[in-house]
Amino acid sequence: MKKTLFICGLIVFNMASVAPAQPVVDADWTVDTAIPDGSPVGITAYKTFQNLPIGPITGVDVDLDISGGYNGDLYGYLTLQDANGNTATEILLNEIGTSPSNPFGSSGSGLDVILSDSGTVNGSIHWAPGIPTGTWLPDSPNTLDGTFGGLTADGTWTLFLADMSVGGGTSTLNSWGLDINVQAVPEPAETELLGMGGAALALEAWRRRKRAAK
Repeated sequence: MKKTLFICGLIVFNMASVAPAQPVVDADWTVDTAIPDGSPVGITAYKTFQNLPIGPITGVDVDLDISGGYNGDLYGYLTLQDANGNTATEILLNEIGTSPSNPFGSSGSGLDVILSDSGTVNGSIHWAPGIPTGTWLPDSPNTLDGTFGGLTADGTWTLFLADMSVGGGTSTLNSWGLDINVQAVPEPAETELLGMGGAALALEAWRRRKRAAK
C-alpha cells in the first residue's frame, strides 16, 4: 500500500505542478495609420479572438513599430475585455522621457520595440533614448503579465495611441502585434489520472484515521 500511495502521490504532485504555458497568439498586424498630431482622440486598433485554447493568461508581449513624429508626445495603452466580462488596462507609453526637468521628453523619432516583462535589461520604455529597439518594460506599472494574468485570452484587445502635444511632426503606427501565453489545461486522460491519484490519497488518509481511532 505504501508503494501504491507513493506512486499516486507522485502522479498528483507532477501533474499539479507541471502545467507549462502554451502560446495561443503570436501575430503582427500592419496598420500604416497616422497618429494625429496634438490630438488626445488618437487612434485605436483592435483584435477580437474566439475559441482560443482554454486556460488563464500567463504572459503577454506587445510589438510596436512606430515611425516619425516626436516620441516625447506619445501616449498609449492596451486594454483587454475578455469573454468573461473582465477588463484590464496596461499603459504602454506615457510621453517617453518626460520629467519635471524635461517636460518635452525624448526627441527620438519613432520606435520598433517589444514591450514585455522580460525587458528588465533595458528597463522602462519611458527612459528609452533616441529611436529605441529591442525589448523594454512597458511604461507603467511595468508588468503586462501582472495586469492581464488570470484573464482569458478570448475577447477584444484594443490598442490606443495618441500624440499629446502639437508640433514635432506626425507619428505613424506601422504595425503592432501580440504574443499571448496561457496556462496549459490537462488532457481528459491526465485529468482522470489526477483524480484517481487524489482519490487514493484520500482513501489512505481515511484508513489511517480509522486505525488511529481504534
